[in-house]
Amino acid sequence: MDKLRITNWTPRSPLWIFGLVLGITFAVEGAIMVLLSLFPAWSRIPLLQGMLDASLLTLVMAPIIWWLVVKPLRRLSESRGHLLHSLFQSQEQERARIARDLHDEIGQQLTALLVGLGTVESAKDLQTAQQLAQDLRKVGGTAHEEVRRLARGLRPGVLEELGLFAAIERLCEDFEQVHGVNVRLKLSAAASGQLSLPVEISLYRILQESLTNVARHAHANSVNVTLIRARDMVTLTVEDDGCGMHDTSYGLSAPGQRSLGLDSIRERALMLQGECTICNAQGGGLLVHVTLPALK
Repeated sequence: MDKLRITNWTPRSPLWIFGLVLGITFAVEGAIMVLLSLFPAWSRIPLLQGMLDASLLTLVMAPIIWWLVVKPLRRLSESRGHLLHSLFQSQEQERARIARDLHDEIGQQLTALLVGLGTVESAKDLQTAQQLAQDLRKVGGTAHEEVRRLARGLRPGVLEELGLFAAIERLCEDFEQVHGVNVRLKLSAAASGQLSLPVEISLYRILQESLTNVARHAHANSVNVTLIRARDMVTLTVEDDGCGMHDTSYGLSAPGQRSLGLDSIRERALMLQGECTICNAQGGGLLVHVTLPALK
């Protein structure tokens, strides 16, 4: 795996920042008090000492608070604003894709059914009508499968019915059939334990987005999908053998210049206080590594 971590930036916890600011403030104030004791006697007037103390503390702490608090909050706000804007665009693109699928796939199959039914009506004998009916049954079955595939993409009901394992297996099977990319799936028995619904949905959507990224950009022949659990953490890894990511400055680039799909994966992980690493794999291709708390 590349040593360069493409995206692993996570905002520091409020408790961590609070403790660091308190520690720095204590150290700075102690240093100021020591320095003030070295000033001439005439400068030790309480009012003057207080003004000097406040001024020095403000000058030292202002840039520290800027870098530790204000700048990360601005970065987080800009990232969330970009994500919200991108999500609206993504919704419109998804609606357009569904409309195309309905028109191109199901619409054509329904048209074929209507034409076929008209042919059945005008069949000259029973044997011809039966043969046409069998052909139409196949067309109807194909249309039915297309509708089910679209429904699963919009709402993974199999999560509630059969659980995360079955949903992941179904998603990988559909991906193989539609895109012709071999998926090697490894699910550890420990990961089948009880997970919270938000974690299950996030894992499913992260895998769905990762596979979509493979189909659109990777030009891969195979994908390795691994789901394991260690104590209270669950880890999902998706690694393909495609062309990888050419822009290795992803983590430093402006939000508007980054992939919406990769941003979506990262944001889903961060919303559950998880960790996300997206980087080029050692043998080529892209590696998506996400760790989430199991019961968040």
